[in-house]
Amino acid sequence: MRLRKRTTKILIYFFLIFIAILHSVPLLLMVLNTLRTDKQIKVMPLSIPETWEWGNYVATWNAGKYGTAYLNSIFVSIFAIMIGTVIVLLAAYSVTRLDLPKKGLIIGYFIMGFSFPAFLYIIPTYFMFNRVGLVDNLWGLVFLYSAGQIPLNFVMVRAYLMGIPKSIDEASYVDGCTPLTTIWYIIIPLARPILTTVALLIFVGVWNEFVFANTFIQADSLRMVATRFVRFTSEWSSDLSRIYTAAAISAGPILIIYAFLQQKFIEGMTQGGVKG
Repeated sequence: MRLRKRTTKILIYFFLIFIAILHSVPLLLMVLNTLRTDKQIKVMPLSIPETWEWGNYVATWNAGKYGTAYLNSIFVSIFAIMIGTVIVLLAAYSVTRLDLPKKGLIIGYFIMGFSFPAFLYIIPTYFMFNRVGLVDNLWGLVFLYSAGQIPLNFVMVRAYLMGIPKSIDEASYVDGCTPLTTIWYIIIPLARPILTTVALLIFVGVWNEFVFANTFIQADSLRMVATRFVRFTSEWSSDLSRIYTAAAISAGPILIIYAFLQQKFIEGMTQGGVKG
């Protein structure tokens, strides 16, 4: 029995190592090729750089106008995170803590967001936003991304809050707290893992999104990182070193943030799926 358990454990470790290598090779390929010339890549796609071409980053950053794209994406990401997280937290708290009538309808309204693909409402949304001046406006993307991230994150935060005893809220009410002060001083500290996960999911969704950013933003000075990357690859399609470098510049913030917040992310995902 012990030998069987040990063999199973070894096989699981080998499987996990294989998956890790499978996912690491493309990343390694991208990083190595950012430091090589186009000619070297075409001769040998996977190899250690003969000379470390650090200038690829500077040249690609300037040619792709990534400075402006980064500022635009950071602006939209920050406000989408703020608006989306606040709405999701207040909605989840209301349906799990407050005695609201027709809770099932409210929950169903949020979950219904999963049923409709984004492409279904992109055209009417475009005409509506065009009338109110939100086309070619970063605030238009902020509102779109905030709304689009609500359904999934609402389900996660609701499940997480259901795991926090209501007696904590009742004790805070005895001490004179209102629902808002209870959220600020008690719920937010306790729900920090799931809120970190929500913020990270919104950031990744905003940073990588292309269709809405390309449809609602036409001004070159307002382009996001994802649309800037696609435009750059079409302009420099014959230069592989520039394309790999542009990919690294575009994906860099996500990789860095996830590297530092992966423990909180996994903790929030697992605890947010305990109840539902």
